[in-house]
Amino acid sequence: MAGRAPPCTAVIDRSASRWDTSVDQEGTVRIAGYVRETPGRTQPDTAFAQSERIRRWATDSGNDLIAICQDHHHASSPSDRPGYRALVEIARSGGVDAIVLATLEALSPDKMMQEIMITDLRGSGATVISTGDDDLAILRDGGEDHARLIVRDVVHKVAEYREAFGLSGESNPSVTPSIPAAHDFDALDDGDYTDVVVELIAPTG
Repeated sequence: MAGRAPPCTAVIDRSASRWDTSVDQEGTVRIAGYVRETPGRTQPDTAFAQSERIRRWATDSGNDLIAICQDHHHASSPSDRPGYRALVEIARSGGVDAIVLATLEALSPDKMMQEIMITDLRGSGATVISTGDDDLAILRDGGEDHARLIVRDVVHKVAEYREAFGLSGESNPSVTPSIPAAHDFDALDDGDYTDVVVELIAPTG
């Protein structure tokens, strides 16, 4: 990637201001980005602008951005998220160490859904990172948002129950996700399209 800074050592710890502080890790980190315009905004934060902030963060931190997953903001339903599905598969396959968002609203404008998605992504073993300063306290401890803290507690209690007893009617298919080949996808741009959901970025170092 043109203009990319040489790889350097990054440390994920409690003093690293832009990192989720749930893990300690040393070394160059493999990261995947996720972008999505938030429906209903009068001045939307475009997917292109979000992807540029993620690229800049990766360059400044000296880590390896291997993929950017994108969903179109004109989704036909809340579950019409092929880009997010691809992101989850990459995370669950162990293909990345961390997931970078330009804003938590890319996940969802709804706080409850944000917490569910963040918990699931962390459960895959990936660290969740935001390039936005306003999201730092939220990712760390929920900040002072009592509603969010309650939701987080409920989500964790459900996860504990599910691990201990399972959920009625739940199936457990044995699926081994994989990272798609780079030639299966076109490059991201700022155009209006619905087919491209993932951009894979070749290592440079």
